[in-house]
Amino acid sequence: MLNKGDLVTNKLGVFALFAAFSVHAQTLATGDTRQVSQPTYPTVCTTVSAQHSTSQRSSPPTPDDTTRLQAALNSCGGTGRSVVLASSGSNNAFFAGTLTVSSEALVVNSGVTLYGNNSYSGELISLSGTNSAIMGPGLIDGRGDLISGTPRLINASNISNFIVYNVSLAHAGKMHLYVEGGAGLTVWGITIATPANTKNTDGIDIDSLTNATVYGSYIEDGDDGVAVKTNSGPASNITINHNSFHGTHGMSIGSQTMHGVTNVLWENNYVYGTDQWGNVSTNNNGINIKSDIDCGGTVKQVTYNATCMDGVKHLLIFNTSYGSCSGTTGTPYFTDIVVNGVYSTASQSGAYSDFQGYSSGYPLGLYLENIHLDATTQSGSQYASVGLYNSNITPSGTGVSTFSFSGSGSVPSCSF
Repeated sequence: MLNKGDLVTNKLGVFALFAAFSVHAQTLATGDTRQVSQPTYPTVCTTVSAQHSTSQRSSPPTPDDTTRLQAALNSCGGTGRSVVLASSGSNNAFFAGTLTVSSEALVVNSGVTLYGNNSYSGELISLSGTNSAIMGPGLIDGRGDLISGTPRLINASNISNFIVYNVSLAHAGKMHLYVEGGAGLTVWGITIATPANTKNTDGIDIDSLTNATVYGSYIEDGDDGVAVKTNSGPASNITINHNSFHGTHGMSIGSQTMHGVTNVLWENNYVYGTDQWGNVSTNNNGINIKSDIDCGGTVKQVTYNATCMDGVKHLLIFNTSYGSCSGTTGTPYFTDIVVNGVYSTASQSGAYSDFQGYSSGYPLGLYLENIHLDATTQSGSQYASVGLYNSNITPSGTGVSTFSFSGSGSVPSCSF
């Protein structure tokens, strides 16, 4: 497995620093309204020593560590301090069923792995409250490749100031990190390393919350890399910057948008169509906004700045007829979307983009600025009003119109 610390450092060194602002009537996204900085580790409340080894991954011990880990978490709950999982001699692993974290930090030390046992369901780690955190630099492994069912790895509900920092996540049964409801999410410098050819394993789902940042992370999984959605309320003020996506289904909004998505800033991100094991993404998207009449709503004030793509097939996807979408019926309306700075190379055979508004009454409202794609084929474009500045792709189709506007900046310089 790649070394996360080295990877994040190297990636940040080559990310293109890019900013370009149009003088046309755009409302650019500003993202998270908080001043977000690198998290720090909280004061230790208690340390729990390992009694098992990673060699037991295929056959977890009985009894496992669930009872003593939950007892430690309960004793520190509400303190904002940390429960630290530490190695002890040759013992470097913990095995557990569902653990509940509330207003405290769970810290997995370097060289230590927390595994899900054979029987947990729903999620491995359930979080709530204020100032809860999951931290590394160790590994949390859901063993989704070995267990039955589709439990989430980490599930957080109605949080305030939730931090996920410097930790590796792998082999979720379904989503790796799912956060729904609340305000204040910081994901910083994490690694998600699950093969691209696994089941529906989103990397990070940001659902129905406000003020979130995902920064400097390596994301590799079998579905969306990051997905912004609105199952129970609106989503707003979100920043996703300086990340790399490998073999995922892309940088996504949707499919559930029925409560409205507003002010999402994607900036200085890399998208690779293949994971570290050579597996090609099963739905190889770059920029990906998707919804449907079955779960649609308004998506507005979204900005993608400086995006670099390598080996991607579906480059710029705006899809209002996604299909397999459960939620509350509503019209998918994507408007005030700015894509400023995209460079693609080595795109897969048959690569294309799709600029699809829902209808003439709900057209896609899009600005394309400083776009250089190595594949300019389109599929399904319709009902869109698209501003163009320094773009080598011109959307066309039923109900599609384009206009020129005065922009600035340039195509990003990408180092793959």
